[in-house]
Amino acid sequence: MAEGDEPVYNVRDRVPLGTTFLTILQHFFVLAVYMTYPVIISNAVGGSTDLTMFLISATLIGSGVATILQSFSKTGAGYLLPMVPNSSYLPASLLAATAGGLPLLYGMLIISGFFEMVLSRFTKFFRIVFPNEVTGVVLFLLGIAIVPFAFPLFFGSADSGPLDPASAAVGVITLSATILLSVIPRRFFKFYAILIGIVTGMAASVLLGVFRLETLLEIADLSVFEIPNPVGIVSYSFDFALLIPFLIAMICVMLKSVGNISLLNAYTREGRNDTLKNGLLSEGAGIAIAGALGGVGIGSSSGATGLVVGTGIAAKRVGLGLGVFLILCGFLPAIGWVFHILPKPILGATLLYAVTFVMISGIQSISSRMLDPRRKFVVILPILIGVSSAVCPYLYADLPKTLALFFASPLTSGSMAVLVLGLVLKIGIRKRRSFDFSKDANLQRFVAECGREWTLDRRQAASIADHLEDLAKAGEPERLELRFEPVGMLRAEMVFREAVEGVPRMKGNGNIEAEGSVVKASYPLM
Repeated sequence: MAEGDEPVYNVRDRVPLGTTFLTILQHFFVLAVYMTYPVIISNAVGGSTDLTMFLISATLIGSGVATILQSFSKTGAGYLLPMVPNSSYLPASLLAATAGGLPLLYGMLIISGFFEMVLSRFTKFFRIVFPNEVTGVVLFLLGIAIVPFAFPLFFGSADSGPLDPASAAVGVITLSATILLSVIPRRFFKFYAILIGIVTGMAASVLLGVFRLETLLEIADLSVFEIPNPVGIVSYSFDFALLIPFLIAMICVMLKSVGNISLLNAYTREGRNDTLKNGLLSEGAGIAIAGALGGVGIGSSSGATGLVVGTGIAAKRVGLGLGVFLILCGFLPAIGWVFHILPKPILGATLLYAVTFVMISGIQSISSRMLDPRRKFVVILPILIGVSSAVCPYLYADLPKTLALFFASPLTSGSMAVLVLGLVLKIGIRKRRSFDFSKDANLQRFVAECGREWTLDRRQAASIADHLEDLAKAGEPERLELRFEPVGMLRAEMVFREAVEGVPRMKGNGNIEAEGSVVKASYPLM
């Protein structure tokens, strides 16, 4: 269906059965891309075919339950918001799986889910601890932390050995095909670039001898329907040293979901006061459920949200149907087996492609902010500390075991550094700034200085400066006071010599009011 300004089928609309089924299939194909993450985690612990299939089945069931929860407005966002395996959890999950096995992974996911459920009640305080530049650094470090896992898969390296030429060729072909398809303007190729890339990689792996067609005969030994058996697989443990990377991953997932839910709010015009809180609450419950069942970390998908907008089908009944379909797939062993037999170079190529967008998001998040010298140190030093733990691991080899775990990965060391520096270097920052029109005529420069000190969004700071300049033209201004509120608000008070009328309207969100010679404006911050 054509993309428009409004949904073809909005949240409460009934969708024809055939259209519902085809839409569910499209969303499943998008979700299928992320089902490579359980396979990657299974490979990290040397998992068998049965273990891989169990991980996939448990993840499908957990994703289905979470998607159903999101479809109800009382338990979730009330939108078609599919929950899928999330790349933000992958680095921390690999750390947990290699350090303490799957029980540690499951325990940390349950803790992360409960933390998100609690934090969903306090969304307005996120930006105090996790401003954009901090989350941007974490996203960038997520990509760096993936390198030790992605490139050996991509090049077909086994047990720290040299690359395998045939496997490397498959990886290059898969990644190249995926990238080329993703930049083609046609929507079809953008939606299914990874799936088509996987098919291309499979063809190349057969031609180059990386994959044997005889493997396909194994499907005859599989049951048509089977209840996943958690005995001997699912148990739970906890390690405090891994709490930070999992909480960072949780925050990244939450921030992504904030963006996805905000997009659906704007697109469907069905947002409520509790939409965001309930959506994050449901996501946290879904993560805990996935961990309890023996799956991997899940979250909302930007790709799936884009598919909602692209197709114009936003009906939450489709979300209910998709959730039931995913649960059903969790009881079909053939689904997990298909993902298990994918050659490692294809997994590596898929992982590198996904991580590219994570790192780019981090760079964009950092570059969107105005940074003063303090915040520049907050950005650069943690990245250097994180890289040092990967390039010079011997520096931290003699640390006590608990402390050494924080330097086990660029993600853990860099995330800890950026959180500590981010909070410490906020000390002494002024929350109020005054501008005297009789002493300085450069209002743009004043707002830019405030923007750097308070790390405002570049474009929003420029827009605020333009509005304040227009406001100053309404009369003879004497003084301007800006007050920064870390929870996400900038308030301005401009005093004129005489009472003013006809103050300029604000663009976007915000409020402005005039009381005699004083004009007050508030700007919700991005």
